[in-house]
Amino acid sequence: MSTVIDLRTYVGASNRRLLVMVDLQQKNYDALARDNAPDLQRSLDNCTAAIRHARAFAIPIAFTRQGDGPGVLERSSQSAWISGLEPRRSDMVFERQQPSCYSNHLFENVVAQAGSFAIAGLIAEETCLATAIDASRRGHHVTFLSDASASRCRHNADAAAVHVLATRAIELFADVASTGQWLVATSQRPLKGHRYG
Repeated sequence: MSTVIDLRTYVGASNRRLLVMVDLQQKNYDALARDNAPDLQRSLDNCTAAIRHARAFAIPIAFTRQGDGPGVLERSSQSAWISGLEPRRSDMVFERQQPSCYSNHLFENVVAQAGSFAIAGLIAEETCLATAIDASRRGHHVTFLSDASASRCRHNADAAAVHVLATRAIELFADVASTGQWLVATSQRPLKGHRYG
């Protein structure tokens, strides 16, 4: 069996020292479950793996979610985070009014300092795509973790087809990698005791 490994994915992903997790709220999970999104649990398992890895290797994590609107003081209508995927006090949380994470100016400031990031989560066909487009316009480099993401069904297209199309569209603006590739690329590799060649 022969496998071709795209080294550009590993080299590019290794510089992504920020992990952005989008729309990991219970209401989004429920909507995707109703849409029969394929491999939804696998996507959440990969989100969990990416978050654990980021915390283990001190990679900052930014969680984003759709906000209730400008000037709203009461956030009680905000949906709860999915159990096990909640942000910690050390994580960043950004609310946005538009699909792109860049609609939050604080998010834009954080990413401007990092210059690049990996992105994953729910509602990928909207939030991840819009964010990848905006990142490309700003010269920021993005790695989309396709297997740690899920998309909703749309008119005349099931969730699986929408996710394939969203991933292909995101490829125009970002690198696409599996969670496993990102984990390897962002792991610290000790030089001692290894033979190269």
